Amino acid sequence: MALAIIPQVNHSIVNEGKLFPYHANNIIYTYNNSLEEEGYKIITSKEGIVVEYAKERGKFYGQKTLEQLFLIYPHEIPEMTIHDYPQYPHRGFMIDSCRHFFSISEIKKQIEIMALVKMNVFHWHLSDDQGWRIEIKKYPKLTTQGSLRKQTRGDGKEVSGYYTQEQIKEIIEFCQERYIDVIPEIDMPGHFTAACSCYPELLCTKEKIDVAEHFGILPNIACVGRDFTYQFCCDVLDEVCDLFPSRYVHIGGDEALKLNWLTCPDCQAKMKSENLKTPEELETAFLNEIAKHIAKKGKKAICWNDGMSCETIDSKIIMQYWKDDKQHTSLAKSLVEKGYQTIISPFKHYYLDYNYGITPLKKTYNYQFPFHSQHILGVEAPIWTEYISSILRLEYLAYPRLFAVAEKGWSNRDDYDSFLARLDVFKNKLDSLGINYAPLSEVNPFFLKRWFLKLSFYFNAVDKNIINSFRLLHKYKNRK
Repeated sequence: MALAIIPQVNHSIVNEGKLFPYHANNIIYTYNNSLEEEGYKIITSKEGIVVEYAKERGKFYGQKTLEQLFLIYPHEIPEMTIHDYPQYPHRGFMIDSCRHFFSISEIKKQIEIMALVKMNVFHWHLSDDQGWRIEIKKYPKLTTQGSLRKQTRGDGKEVSGYYTQEQIKEIIEFCQERYIDVIPEIDMPGHFTAACSCYPELLCTKEKIDVAEHFGILPNIACVGRDFTYQFCCDVLDEVCDLFPSRYVHIGGDEALKLNWLTCPDCQAKMKSENLKTPEELETAFLNEIAKHIAKKGKKAICWNDGMSCETIDSKIIMQYWKDDKQHTSLAKSLVEKGYQTIISPFKHYYLDYNYGITPLKKTYNYQFPFHSQHILGVEAPIWTEYISSILRLEYLAYPRLFAVAEKGWSNRDDYDSFLARLDVFKNKLDSLGINYAPLSEVNPFFLKRWFLKLSFYFNAVDKNIINSFRLLHKYKNRK
């Protein structure tokens, strides 16, 4: 029997019997060191409810399952025994606060939903071309200047905001109470325009630029041939490492358009001195050095998989697999086979910022991993906010697709019809939290509506700056 909760119970449910009344305060918690770290056992009978656990987080997940059970059985509960623990240790949700800014209260509301479905990693994207969102005391311009952009694609509307270190501590504490790890991301060497707008010496050209007002893959990346860049990045990461208790720090590594490196005297000198043949090898050397610095702080680095294209990439760096075309999938598979730990975040299935015409709920739920290994840490769903200016829009796109990713991370089962039936359990809970979720009638649009939604998205997304990004990328790939 499959219990009607999300995530689906991963292992056994036995002895289901007749219903009997219960009282929420008639619950006994007891220690059982034979259970898994995140596991729990629930035993219900006419005498009461017993929750067994080995670690406090297992107790917490048992409580969350009870919370879901009480949604299903508000007055009487069946006699049953549940033994449950997750399939993967990493079950994450990434929110981009850079392209558009979200308040602490808005972030907390999403964390509540994560906890409800037993997700345990909040990946917080805090720096990008369009805004710097984390206070760094050694470099105050990052927030006084880098957190502000004058407009977005010519709309004349200013976007600003950043999180103080005290506010970040507040979110960390809020997450710790829910056994959620907060992984910060400081993207480098690409997606670095906001930082470069504050400190032009980070650029190969040292020119004065503004925080980016358009989206795309931009050429304003960090000059990795200059000592100041390494000092700046290490200083920033020192404060980040001291602030966040997580074992992990995400350093990006994605979409670094290296055109300026081809003509930069400093970058070319660096390549020559270290016998590096390509800009890709130069980026790898940079990421390795940054990862080594983080390791001295007791942390491990995470990188997006397109930044891990060279064989010399540090084997201790954790790969986040997002770029899922044939070439990058083949490279990712080879790294996994060599033992690189990996987080699964496929662009075509788990990127929640794309509308339901492009990525229907069923497509997200039915995703199958392209490779299997003991080195897969788990799953993560990113939501990028270039075209998401309000928390209402973010929630509409995230829910219920995030629940599909949560189920994959917890149970790795494939029963879409059962999943749809179980979604009803959460309706009242989401309503009580004020979540603007998408109705089921809109998450798997029919053929014509899917094409309309696709065309609407691409029509809105493409402008001359996006086209210019592709032109520059083409120029780089076809360099002589």
